[in-house]
Amino acid sequence: MPQISLSLDLFIVACFAIVMSYIFIIGKPKSMMIILGTYIASITVEGLRHLLAQILESSGVTMASMGIPLDATMIALAKIILFALCIIIFMIKSGIFVSYDKEAGSILTLVYTGLFGFAAAGLIVSTILSYAAGSGILDAGLIANASPASSTLMQLMIVYQELWFALPALLIIILAFLHKE
Repeated sequence: MPQISLSLDLFIVACFAIVMSYIFIIGKPKSMMIILGTYIASITVEGLRHLLAQILESSGVTMASMGIPLDATMIALAKIILFALCIIIFMIKSGIFVSYDKEAGSILTLVYTGLFGFAAAGLIVSTILSYAAGSGILDAGLIANASPASSTLMQLMIVYQELWFALPALLIIILAFLHKE
């Protein structure tokens, strides 16, 4: 039986496959909801992180003095969990519904769904990698701190984090322009 070693590259490919499969299952309108929810979740996590840091800094209180030992791993895990919870809550409770008055055709809709799935996967994975590395989204320091020994795909996700963050919005804008009435 062959040995399978879990690498970061395999993890990233698996995440892309899972997100893209899910996007194909839920369809193009719901994929827009995933993208919107991901943007809102990332902004929420970043805003809360900055707010909490300001409150604690101005009060001179540290989490350790309150009996809460926090290390980088705990903070990264908390950010990832909050990120996922925000997406789930947005999808379930937002009351926002995306619909299309004019469909592009079955083959073109399949292509668009694949593009949105790829873009959503890139956005989600790059955001999670940023949080796992102890950075925020679009943090320029993340590129400088990236280890050359890390996986090739992780290097691509980190170096092109701005592209992964902008790609879903660019696709939405381009498709809106192409399919305007």
